[in-house]
Amino acid sequence: MDMVAQGMEWSIREQYDQAVALFTQYAMNDPRDPAPHFFLATVWQSKMMDFETKEWRHLFMREIDKTMELCDSLLIHQPHDNAIRFYYASALAYKSFQISREGKIIKGFSLALRAVDILQKIIDQDSTFYDAYLGTGSYLYWRSYLTRHFAWLPFFHDQRATGIAQIERACRNGALSRWAALSNLAWIYIQEKNYDKAVQCAQRGLESFPMSRFFLWPLGDAQFHQQNFQAALSTYSTLLQSVTLERHNNGYNETVLNLKIAACHFQLRNLAMATHHAQRVLTIEADEQVRKRLAEKYAEAARLLDQIKQSDD
Repeated sequence: MDMVAQGMEWSIREQYDQAVALFTQYAMNDPRDPAPHFFLATVWQSKMMDFETKEWRHLFMREIDKTMELCDSLLIHQPHDNAIRFYYASALAYKSFQISREGKIIKGFSLALRAVDILQKIIDQDSTFYDAYLGTGSYLYWRSYLTRHFAWLPFFHDQRATGIAQIERACRNGALSRWAALSNLAWIYIQEKNYDKAVQCAQRGLESFPMSRFFLWPLGDAQFHQQNFQAALSTYSTLLQSVTLERHNNGYNETVLNLKIAACHFQLRNLAMATHHAQRVLTIEADEQVRKRLAEKYAEAARLLDQIKQSDD
């Protein structure tokens, strides 16, 4: 297994320290190569998403900016090198995603447009550069999803199907984007209410990475939407055990999972267990930085407790 594949696998398995060490060594060995800096950035972003925190944002931004700086330097002499252009565009896309998650939608959209423009030029030049399809497909899908109510207007065509097809292409043939594309597809199929396909995507990921939270989360949510509450309960319970064992547990995911488990028990008429987990939501000592974001979860838990009480009367 080559260095990049090994580092990516460690990241998907949430073995972040090993992935960071490997890509850091890669960067030291080849200081002019933008690739290790890009992959370091993806590890830091995956870690932030996994633990629902901004703790490593400065490290993510440092590596993204370094990626683009090195690409700029190389593109002066190799302006048509698709590999370099891909890393530059991908860095823009990842930065766009991070900024958008922080609420800076207009700036994030601007960066996404730049990224997609470069990726589309790569595809126009080489239609077999399959990793580029994840970025273009994701853009087409999410832009169309967000503007779906305006599809009857000019310039707002619904291109969700095209976007999904491009992401599927990256998933089938991509060298670097296969697993990210598969996880993305699972969430997209949930958004599209195609829960069977979402489960299939998540299970495919778990066949290779059995305990990866990046596939367990969409699996549990898809199972819940299928009303397969017993299966969802099992998946959420596995996630809860995984989350609480992590030293970076800030209480956010633990709170969310207890609420989901409570909802499963309520649907299964296990009212005592539903009560236990709903009350647990209200007593977990989450870090101050995430408590505001959990306000709606606390309200949901309180409403669920009222429903349980009414059901038990």
